[in-house]
Amino acid sequence: MSRADVARTAVAALVDPAPHAARPYEITGPEALTLTEVAATISRIRGQDITFHDESIEEAYRSRACYGAPDWQVDAWVSTYTAIASGIMAPVSDSVEQITGTAPMNLETYVSTHTR
Repeated sequence: MSRADVARTAVAALVDPAPHAARPYEITGPEALTLTEVAATISRIRGQDITFHDESIEEAYRSRACYGAPDWQVDAWVSTYTAIASGIMAPVSDSVEQITGTAPMNLETYVSTHTR
């Protein structure tokens, strides 16, 4: 989900908070993608070979050790990737469109408009 989508969703809820009071939302982008699909989309749009290597947990910890981050930060980085891989982050909602009246930007549009 783009920062612009997050911002306009927050603004819409803050400008007219009554309909949103005590109402939980699942705020997501418009599509569930694997990191392999993300790499393929970026590759196609940018015209360069971008790949995703699905690391083991051990590889993930080793590859991030060089940054010198505290253990809690490395755990957070690795857990983000394991959550994506597990599918727990895959559900897609229409909450952004319900709140703002406009669907969130998909990855292809985002990459196309933010390519240097």
